[in-house]
Amino acid sequence: MAVKTVNITVDPDDLEEFYRLASKKGIKFSTWVQVKMKEFIEEEKMIEEWRRERS
Repeated sequence: MAVKTVNITVDPDDLEEFYRLASKKGIKFSTWVQVKMKEFIEEEKMIEEWRRERS
């Protein structure tokens, strides 16, 4: 899978807290964002499908 580099803006305090907590579990920020994006996409697809079926 090819990856694309993007710039995002996050609250620096939240980012530091994320790094502090995630590092204990070996989680990297980019990996976490990627997983959350995939979860969001799947949820939205399910909602779209549900709406189509109701119509």
